[in-house]
Amino acid sequence: MAGQKETIIEIPAINLETMKVRIVGKTSLITHKFGEKAQKQIEDKQQKKAKTAREAREPEIEWKDALYIIDKENEKYGFPASGIKKALVNAGGRFADEKMTVLRGAINIMGDILEISGDKPKMRTDAVRLNGGSLDLRYRPEFKNWSITVPVIFNANIISKSQVLNLFQIAGFAVGLGDWRPEKNGTFGQFDIDKEGVTA
Repeated sequence: MAGQKETIIEIPAINLETMKVRIVGKTSLITHKFGEKAQKQIEDKQQKKAKTAREAREPEIEWKDALYIIDKENEKYGFPASGIKKALVNAGGRFADEKMTVLRGAINIMGDILEISGDKPKMRTDAVRLNGGSLDLRYRPEFKNWSITVPVIFNANIISKSQVLNLFQIAGFAVGLGDWRPEKNGTFGQFDIDKEGVTA
């Protein structure tokens, strides 16, 4: 159309950088994988299958079912990479006034389940209050001394290496990982950065 100003779109080339950040737990990490037994109970309910008599609780099975298993034979367990990314995004969005949508596209955690190093997990028993007000027991794995090496990839056009590390520090203090973390009114899953464990 005559006289209409031409629109020019400029899209800069993406500038991806990678690094590894070792995080070290300050408080215990409680993991809680959505186990196969719990999944089957929901599927049965959705399919309106006939209810059976409530089975006796098996704490040993329940807490082990809540582990993210990497290698069962060699007792290697992990934590979801997606959960660590969520902690970083929430840290920036809630405590650093950054847009969460931008952060989601600026930083990624590589891998699926990242290995937890340190002590072997132990069973933890907690009383929890359900929505109806009644109390129930939960059996979950607890890692008392733990660390995770996190492989990070980020768009350096949007966020710098030092800013990524700042996100980790805020997340370790104010958000946390796993159950009963600071973000959920708890104190578990807090962590620090091992500054000697930051590598390109």
